[in-house]
Amino acid sequence: MIIVRPVEITDIDHLMEIALAASPGMTTLPPDRESLERKILISSKSITSTIKEPGSEVYLLVMEDTDTGKLVGTASIIAKLGMDDQFYSYKLNKQTQYSRQINKKVTVETLHLTNHFEGFAEVATLYLTDAYRKNGNGKLLARSRYLFMAQFRERFPDNVMADLRGYFDENGRSPFWEALGRHFFDMSYSEADLYGALNGNQFIADLMPKHPIYVNLLPIEARDVIGRPNDQGKPALAMLEKEGFRNNGQVDIFDGAPSVDAHIDELKTIKDSHKARVSGTVAAMALQGEPEYLVCAGDIGSYRVCISSLMIETDGSVLLPQTALDALKIGIPDFIRYCAS
Repeated sequence: MIIVRPVEITDIDHLMEIALAASPGMTTLPPDRESLERKILISSKSITSTIKEPGSEVYLLVMEDTDTGKLVGTASIIAKLGMDDQFYSYKLNKQTQYSRQINKKVTVETLHLTNHFEGFAEVATLYLTDAYRKNGNGKLLARSRYLFMAQFRERFPDNVMADLRGYFDENGRSPFWEALGRHFFDMSYSEADLYGALNGNQFIADLMPKHPIYVNLLPIEARDVIGRPNDQGKPALAMLEKEGFRNNGQVDIFDGAPSVDAHIDELKTIKDSHKARVSGTVAAMALQGEPEYLVCAGDIGSYRVCISSLMIETDGSVLLPQTALDALKIGIPDFIRYCAS
């Protein structure tokens, strides 16, 4: 069975394999053993910490094929941006100017460096190995983060955001970075992105221009990719929008990709989820043809998510197949949270 759970230090070898498969492109999962061990320790500390309010916690989740014991995907949640390091984005605005003398009106777009997302949670590090991009595994992995936030709501603020990867040409170049960022950092996109992931973003504050950037002064190839995800990221954007995320004109400072956000309590997965007590088991044969649900259970250290059919009793309790109980490591009369898959 496919499950999602918090990462453990014993996962390091499998996590390294995933990082190598995801590289280059996923700077939040660098193929560096020391960095990955540090990420696992941060996640483990976040899980065991007593939380009065959201802070600098980072929760790293992994997808496991329990039939093989192999890890096949990752997803993470940053509890609150801007706690240890400033978070920057560009706000895309329109500015209209009018000259009465020549009777001409001009509307231009401008990019403003902002800290708009500071104080938001962030969902990140979503990666699924090629062989498992089927059977709804991608949705399970992505939405497991929203169920995690619902289960442990006190650990997160009111709002959440997500960054996407921007457009790159056939040579792996970011037109937006080449037209803008490279002039201030004198390094490639991948070098700057990786440096920020490993060392923080103070260098952005130090070197990025503080004044608005007029979009019409950028080359056409850079203008055309502002707010555009790469082709592989389009399904991810559609999934985020279906969940309730919206584009409010914020774009990534490195590659110009859209940044989207939502109110956590308004996310579809959370709004449509229900808590219920497990009152018994049901034979898998009896559930054939029945709808499937995302089902999560456990406290924060033993959190598990899987896909399973279930039977809802008249009193609101549920019956689950034994395979799901075993995957979630729960029994009767434990509680679960479920929503339609």
